[in-house]
Amino acid sequence: MKKTTLFLACCIGLMLFASCKKDPIAPTIDILDDVGIVTENALVYSGEEMVIGFTGTGENPSRIEIVVSQNGIVFDYHTDDFNNLKDTPLLNFYYWHSVTIEAVGAVTITGTVTDANGLTASKSFIVNFEEKPNAKFVGRYEGNALITGTMHTNINGMDPVDENFENREIPAVLQLEAGEEINEVVGTCTLDDRTIDCHGTVEGNTVTFEAIDDVVTFTYDLGGGMSVSPQINMTYTITGTLNDKELLLDGTCKGNGDINIFFYSGTLELDATVGGSLTKE
Repeated sequence: MKKTTLFLACCIGLMLFASCKKDPIAPTIDILDDVGIVTENALVYSGEEMVIGFTGTGENPSRIEIVVSQNGIVFDYHTDDFNNLKDTPLLNFYYWHSVTIEAVGAVTITGTVTDANGLTASKSFIVNFEEKPNAKFVGRYEGNALITGTMHTNINGMDPVDENFENREIPAVLQLEAGEEINEVVGTCTLDDRTIDCHGTVEGNTVTFEAIDDVVTFTYDLGGGMSVSPQINMTYTITGTLNDKELLLDGTCKGNGDINIFFYSGTLELDATVGGSLTKE
């Protein structure tokens, strides 16, 4: 065969080989729908950890990028190379990433996969962020709790005595922090000079505190120029409604104690309601 003919045959063969070579397969990407992984329009509380997941296919996949943003502000940028997968001709991949951000409103999450041929595929979806229910209650509150009710005494050798009182002030400072649960607050309540641990549960703009036990000294008028200041075991059952920066108090206060005066002894009971407000600083 002549050289010219051989050369032409080789050229034709190379052209046929080139025309038979398959085009690269473009990658695909989608949201990973699995337990514990956020999906389209999921609700996430600000400051809570969320897990982002993507799945898809790629021919010799090389890297994945994940961007968490809101109105052009990037909260988190994460990229990872598929170094151990570059020699895989075609792969079904699963990838997840954990992140914690502070945000309120719609947040966009975008995942992009790139293969060894430079081809890319992207998927974006929205996650809705809300402030934790307990976040609005975090802070320091100060003011007066107002106690209104009746003190009843029963002392041996004396007639029972009732004293009605209204809006008796008890200076109070409430310091609250977020609890471990999204609807939980914990902290301390200082009444006069006594500091007590407190725990509450939030629903809407109202926090309901677990019963608070206290021991107070309460001046009591027995009449006839006599008064006593016994110690009273008190239990407060309180709810607080947040109105802007004012925590409005509502609840009950019950107590009991012993009286000893001269040669007399007896008991007393207190039954009252709690009102007033504390201002958030």
